[in-house]
Amino acid sequence: MIAIGTILVLCSVVSAWTVYDLEIGDKCGPNNESRCTLAITCSAAWERLKQEKPHGLERCGFQGVFEIVCCKVEKPESRIPPRPSVKACETYYTLYTVDPKPLITNGENASLGDIPYIAALGIDGDEPDEITWGTCAGSLISETYVLTAAHCTVRVDSKLPIMVRLGKIDLYGNEDNVEPQDIPVENVITHPSYNHAENRHDIALLKLAKPAVFTDYVKPVCLNAKPDIPTGLIIAGWGYINITTKEASRFLQKAYVIPYDLSKCNETYSQFPLLTVLHTTQLCSVSRNDSRLADTCQGDSGGPIQVENRKKTKET
Repeated sequence: MIAIGTILVLCSVVSAWTVYDLEIGDKCGPNNESRCTLAITCSAAWERLKQEKPHGLERCGFQGVFEIVCCKVEKPESRIPPRPSVKACETYYTLYTVDPKPLITNGENASLGDIPYIAALGIDGDEPDEITWGTCAGSLISETYVLTAAHCTVRVDSKLPIMVRLGKIDLYGNEDNVEPQDIPVENVITHPSYNHAENRHDIALLKLAKPAVFTDYVKPVCLNAKPDIPTGLIIAGWGYINITTKEASRFLQKAYVIPYDLSKCNETYSQFPLLTVLHTTQLCSVSRNDSRLADTCQGDSGGPIQVENRKKTKET
């Protein structure tokens, strides 16, 4: 084997066109992105030499009779597989088309298909077989999972979400002429480190008893895993539209908000004893329109805050 390698290496002398006075391990090539290594250990060179063809690589020198060539460093493939959510999103993105219409601001009615991933959560009502809707909301993130807030699953009355309603903007009626997808909740998964007093890890998953059927009005939303904070945010829900009368909205509401400096937000929060300060992993936002305030309220809990990525697709 050594004899064959020697013959091949000696024959390759005529194939190299640049000679360096370098040793094994030295940097070489454009921008020093390659390394000097034995030709017989450089896969690009060795494959050519086995075919008795010139390897065409720059030469660093010799180690005895063995040629040292400038070999491109092969970067090892990342051993970290992509997150399941990232892989799924490549499919989910195809479900959306770019909508050039601007979204309605300041808590006005949403249109069918505006927020196709929002889910209304239902709990046991006061009467047998009755379901109370609108206590919380969530986001459909796959065929069988809804993302919501942990405080929607850890209630004072111990009532857990037992049903999700998908595809509707008219939560209690049928003015939207859409038959809802009401799917039972099979399992409630609350973050194990959820702390109500400090408002930490306020996140939970609802596993659905059967897969949701994707339609024009029911689509999953991708999770935004990017570290940067987008400037345009959209909130949505069926929560209170009048805090004094505690009147909940029958129709899905949406509004634009923008991120607000966390330290300034906490300065405001500190003035109210019942409010806990926000952590660096949390986001503070304010109404985009100074002349008319828009915000989430009771009943909107667990619902999405939507961002739009560079592909013009929806994420939460």
